Amino acid sequence: MNEEQNGGRKKTVARKLIPIAVTMAAILVALALPVLSWFIASKHLLAYAPITSPEALYIGAGHRDAEKGTFEDIRYLYFNGINAAEDHSDYVFCVYGTAISAFHLQLAFTTNNQFEYEIYVAKEGTVPWEGEGVENVKYVAHDAKSTPYYYTIDTSVNGGQPISGGFLNRMIDTDGKAVADGSRHSAAYGDYNNINRFAEAIYWQTDSNHPIVGNSVTDFVVYFILRVNTNHKPSNDRETDVLCISAKSTTVN
Repeated sequence: MNEEQNGGRKKTVARKLIPIAVTMAAILVALALPVLSWFIASKHLLAYAPITSPEALYIGAGHRDAEKGTFEDIRYLYFNGINAAEDHSDYVFCVYGTAISAFHLQLAFTTNNQFEYEIYVAKEGTVPWEGEGVENVKYVAHDAKSTPYYYTIDTSVNGGQPISGGFLNRMIDTDGKAVADGSRHSAAYGDYNNINRFAEAIYWQTDSNHPIVGNSVTDFVVYFILRVNTNHKPSNDRETDVLCISAKSTTVN
C-alpha cells in the first residue's frame, strides 16, 4: 500500500472517529445531568432524548413574571398591616417553578394571637377587580416603576371557597384555646419540654394535591390569598406569632 493510499485511509478513519467521539461526549454529558433520559442502542447509538428538566419549586410574594424570569422574594410578604379590629386581613403569595405536576401547601404557626388561617386560589390583574362582594389585595412590585398588581379570590376554582386541609397536631385546651397537642413535639424539640403552650407550632396541610394545568415542564405560577382571620381580637393585645408557608412537590393521583 503506497503512502497516498495510507493517507487516504487515515483520513477515512478520522472521519469515522469524529462522530463516535462526539457521540461519546454526548453520553458523558447526558450521564452527568440530573435528568431522566433514554438511549435506544443496537450496534451504535440511535437516539438520545431528554424526558424532563430538573424540578424547581419556589414560594414568592406577589407578582411573578415567567417570561422575564423575575419574581418577588418571599421576604416581601409583610404581615405588619394586620388590623386586629377587623374581621380579616388578606395577603398574596405565589407558588412557581418548573417540571412540577402537583404540590401540597403546608402551614406551621404559633398561637399567641389565636388567629385562624385560610388559603384561597387567586387571580391577578393590572387593575382592581370589580363585582359584587369582590375584595382586592393590592401588591406593589419591587421594580423600577413600582408596578401595582391586584388579586382577588378566583371563584372559578372550588367555587371561591378556601382550600380544604387538615391539622396534624391541633387541639382545643380547657380554656378553649387552640394549641399543639404534643404529637409532633419530639420531631421539633426532642426531649426538651420547657415550651410555652402557645409557642409550639400547629401544623396544617392541604387535603389533596394542587395540580398544575398544562405542560408541567414549562414555567408555571399559581397565586394564592392567605386570609388571616383575626376574630376581632382586641387591638391593644400585641402578641407575636410565627407563620411558615411551605410547598411540597407531589404526583397527581
